[in-house]
Amino acid sequence: MLDIQNLSKRFGGLLAINDLTVSVKKDQFLGVIGPNGAGKTTLLNLITGYYRPSQGKIFFEGERIDGKRPYEICRLGIARTFQVVQPFPEMSVLDNAMTGALFSRDGMTIRKARDRAMEALEMVDIAHQADVMAGALTLGAKKKLELARALATKPRLLLLDEVMAGSPQSDIDELMELLKRIHANGVTILMIEHLVHVIIALAQHVFVLNFGQELFQGKPDDVIAHPEVIESYLGKPLEALDAEA
Repeated sequence: MLDIQNLSKRFGGLLAINDLTVSVKKDQFLGVIGPNGAGKTTLLNLITGYYRPSQGKIFFEGERIDGKRPYEICRLGIARTFQVVQPFPEMSVLDNAMTGALFSRDGMTIRKARDRAMEALEMVDIAHQADVMAGALTLGAKKKLELARALATKPRLLLLDEVMAGSPQSDIDELMELLKRIHANGVTILMIEHLVHVIIALAQHVFVLNFGQELFQGKPDDVIAHPEVIESYLGKPLEALDAEA
């Protein structure tokens, strides 16, 4: 579904992504992990058109997308969330979700956008807050709204940038169940997450990024047992981290 070939991104003297090749299969749940500064968010920004590659190619369903604008990429079927949620605070929850629907493609009427937005809000369990101002929501509800706005574009590929960050365990458990439902409904997911136990529970395949390059990839159990992953990212085997927690 997504094919990234020999991708690099340079910011002056900093090589944030270095000759990276990775693919996402249709219906896959791919987890991406790595230490701070590994290039994870830069990778999402390249896929979604916020940055242009210094070199390399990105294909989505066979169509080359590097060089396209973010709204053009969204209309092809790729949506994303951001690490820091930024709803329109003085707009209602419903109107926030409608912005996703309206930017998803040409010819979307207000009525259709409202219906699609309500579907997305129902999927993330905040339809009962449709008329609430987004600025009044809790952090957990704002994260759900961020997801709803992305889902309202009707994506085939959903990119998630640390959607669990800053959430209490009760919200994390709820978000995990929500992501399972979204994936089960036929949405392919690429997820960046620092909480390794979340990635292990959700992802079918894990890609480890370090200094803008692939360190290792494979099934979750193989990744967390790999010596280089432990050394560069985990610090200790996952069992030891769990015991400390």
